[in-house]
Amino acid sequence: MGSENRSHFEAVLLEELKTTAMRFKGVVASKNKLKFKYEKKIVAELFFEHLARVDAYVLGGMVYGGQIFECASNFTPPYKSNLFNESCFSFISSGEHYKRFGREAGGAIKTPEPHVAKEVCAQIVAVLEEFYIPRILACITPSERTVDDVLSDPDEYAYPAVFIHCAVKIGELAIDKACINEALASKKVVKNKAYDTSLLADLE
Repeated sequence: MGSENRSHFEAVLLEELKTTAMRFKGVVASKNKLKFKYEKKIVAELFFEHLARVDAYVLGGMVYGGQIFECASNFTPPYKSNLFNESCFSFISSGEHYKRFGREAGGAIKTPEPHVAKEVCAQIVAVLEEFYIPRILACITPSERTVDDVLSDPDEYAYPAVFIHCAVKIGELAIDKACINEALASKKVVKNKAYDTSLLADLE
């Protein structure tokens, strides 16, 4: 019965993801995944991963291309990336403190029974459209929310100070002094004082 519920849920989810993808430029849907394009290349994704042990789904995402990624690739910080992959941004809902995706323990959503699958998918799509998709897009091409996103969860960015520097420079974003001071005061953003401070001070 569990596998049948899962198959039904994933089929309903795919249809919902297809509808959602049409609302955003450069976003395409496939089974359990949304892919993001930049200049005709796939540069990011949001994916649903099934955890068999608890029969639940977590949401993950990563950005491994786009304007900010290309800029950040020109820098070689004197410390290790926050991430265990080659992306510039990466997260899994089980590690999020705000539990936007799933209220269950571990930031997961239990595989729903068929009679509530559409309702659960509607809730998933709402949070994707409101938060996760705009956040991924802001990691590909700089937008007004990009810097705030980094400051709210710097651990999810490979090199937060480099990311902020690139986003502001290539996006020609207006960044106020309070924002810069917040970044400079954060030990999660400034990993190497000399290196990162120079990048952030250059934005004033």
